[in-house]
Amino acid sequence: MPPQTEQISPVSGSQVPTVKIGKFKASKTIVMESWKVMMLDKEIMWFPVISTISTILAILVIGTIFFMASAAGLLEATNRPFSDIFAYGLLLIGYTLVYFVINFFQAGLFFVVQGRFTGQNLSLKDGINSAQKQINKILLWSLVLATVGLVLQIIASKSKIIGSIVSSILGAAWNILTYFSLPALVIGNLDVKESFKESANIMKKTWGEAIIVNFGVGLFFGVITFLLIALSIGIIVLVPTFAVIASVITLFVIAIIIMTIISSTLSSIFKLALFDYARTGRVPQGFSEDIIKNTIKSKN
Repeated sequence: MPPQTEQISPVSGSQVPTVKIGKFKASKTIVMESWKVMMLDKEIMWFPVISTISTILAILVIGTIFFMASAAGLLEATNRPFSDIFAYGLLLIGYTLVYFVINFFQAGLFFVVQGRFTGQNLSLKDGINSAQKQINKILLWSLVLATVGLVLQIIASKSKIIGSIVSSILGAAWNILTYFSLPALVIGNLDVKESFKESANIMKKTWGEAIIVNFGVGLFFGVITFLLIALSIGIIVLVPTFAVIASVITLFVIAIIIMTIISSTLSSIFKLALFDYARTGRVPQGFSEDIIKNTIKSKN
């Protein structure tokens, strides 16, 4: 694959004199720089689209199986413990399938973006082909995530209040520790166990700031969503006709879908940028040092 000669220009320090991680200004900078990377590989936006469609199809399949099992009486309380084992087994399969779809297409996105960071111009097909080569590890990691998810759900179901609280705390801790596990698995080419350790080590370096920054990216798009809601309500109040209301609602839904796709893509790009810097010590093409180095830093 010939190297890509086009360079990505990061937002310069003069444009962003003081970047404070977790602040709206930092979030805006991250969005701008991730956007520049995305614009050079616009096809990567298809990864979350295909992932969402495939996930919906997977949920429909599992839902249909549940419905058929329920209609056949396989989930009736009188059949316990068989019904519990069957239900949990089906849930585990369903969770694994959903996680696999999400992880597979996000891995494909990571491969294309990593190619950009290293001067290559990879296509959507290249990303999918690269993910296919890692399919065994992605499937195993998806099974691990599904198992943890099922265990947390069982804990939550044991007590509506205490169980839910414990499950939420454990789930949040797990999500933080595994934040970089997928890029470590497919880009770092580690096994499942080592990818978990690598993710935990990177999170120690960030002191949680990576999570705060990505929350800030969500906040950036949240502000835009709020403005769209205010604008939509204003138009409907001023012109309360059926045609206008229907048009505004339709455009609003389309805008939310587009923003969700863009937000998901940008977050994945920045996550990989943080992982790449933590792994290599080099600031990826397109990102300014003040953003990356203030996010991934030593404890000292």
